[in-house]
Amino acid sequence: MGLFKPYDQSAGNKAPAQPDPVQSTTPTDVPRSPTKKTIPTPTRKQAEQARRDRLQPVLTRKQSKVRERDARYKAQNEAMAKNHARPHNVLIRDWIDGRWNITEFILPVMLVVFAVTIGGAYFLPALTLVAPYIMWGVIGVLVLDIALMWLGLRKNLRTFFPNEPLKGKLSYALSRSMMMRRSRIPPPRVKRGTRFTWPHPEDPR
Repeated sequence: MGLFKPYDQSAGNKAPAQPDPVQSTTPTDVPRSPTKKTIPTPTRKQAEQARRDRLQPVLTRKQSKVRERDARYKAQNEAMAKNHARPHNVLIRDWIDGRWNITEFILPVMLVVFAVTIGGAYFLPALTLVAPYIMWGVIGVLVLDIALMWLGLRKNLRTFFPNEPLKGKLSYALSRSMMMRRSRIPPPRVKRGTRFTWPHPEDPR
């Protein structure tokens, strides 16, 4: 009869509808408010100054003095090396190093004469009368040796370097001759007593 509808089995087997999942709001989904910078961006002038400070750090007063002293010593050594490398100074050194110089031994001789004079005054008073003559004799031999050294050196300088002025050459030779052979800088390259030859065989041709 038409009063009852036929039983729909498909409607009984249909699963109940699931509710839509609720989207959870996590802290990561919450938009963050913009944060302010704690350190301002340096300007171009400040960045350049910081770079210069890294390349040239600010030194203390003591460090500045040490750096200035090292720079001064370096400049002096470079100037001295250039002066020693000049050909006429090389000739002077070879001339001095190849001969026996009284000036090299004058300081030890003067010390011995002075010690003998002081010591002899207690044991032999008459020695004090002779000591001045010994001193003047040593000085006379020294002056003669310097004169002979300069005459030979001047002749060689005029022969090999005719256009080079002689000013300052005697003082350079004296300062070289007064130093002990082992302490001379640059070190000698010729043996004492050898015949002077120029140019030296070690010099580049």
